[in-house]
Amino acid sequence: MKQLPIALFGMFIILFGVGVGCNSDDPVASGSSSTPVNLSVGFSKIGSNNSLSKYAVVDSLRIDSVIVVLQKIKFESHIESATIDTSGKDTTETEFESNYMFRGPFVVHVRDSSTVSFANQTLPAGIYTGIKFKIHAFRKGEKCEDSDEHNHRVGTANNDSMTGYSIAVWGGVKQNGVWVPFAYKTNIEVEFKLRGNFTIASSTSAVKIALRFNTGDWFQDVQTGALLDPTDSSSRNRELIKEAIKKSFEKGRGGRDSNNDGHPDD
Repeated sequence: MKQLPIALFGMFIILFGVGVGCNSDDPVASGSSSTPVNLSVGFSKIGSNNSLSKYAVVDSLRIDSVIVVLQKIKFESHIESATIDTSGKDTTETEFESNYMFRGPFVVHVRDSSTVSFANQTLPAGIYTGIKFKIHAFRKGEKCEDSDEHNHRVGTANNDSMTGYSIAVWGGVKQNGVWVPFAYKTNIEVEFKLRGNFTIASSTSAVKIALRFNTGDWFQDVQTGALLDPTDSSSRNRELIKEAIKKSFEKGRGGRDSNNDGHPDD
């Protein structure tokens, strides 16, 4: 297994393969045909950061693998601003709204910088200005789409290990020159909205749409910049990590990826 060098340098990328862009001014054309959509996810480093606080309790931190459970990935025509809903409560969608949603849940396994495909669904053609998605705590016995099964991996992970959790991270922290392994899990349920250009046409041709999140922020105090120790089980420390994870997703970017480089077009 590859080890992702430093959590501060991590990036979580979701890629959507969809139809080519259209020129209609109508946000979503009435009766428009559906376009096949392939959802993929990747994880890679994005560079160095030397601005850590001198009060960091660990020397450095690495991420070896991640599991993220996603649900209700919804394309919307009108998103006024990037917002976050920390209520964690499920809302009832109409049949019309469900036409623009990838319901899931999707259990996404990330082990290295390779792109991971995890779902194939369809979406009506139209102009979408944003996307809404939920970080979801997996429930026992819940039917889901698993990226390992989707990619026909040998030895598919047992999703029972994620029961009650939405995010799991495995890696190591370096303390006094010694690497100490850790396994961090959280049950946060948070819904996010991101602005972007997700224009989709009725076509069998595919174009990438990408979302980017800096997972390096997951173990970095949002106030001081200090590295947070995932082996510290104190309630205060775990709350700081939860806050950092939420802020990381809240600052995500999204949009078309016309040059297929894995990044939203500027």
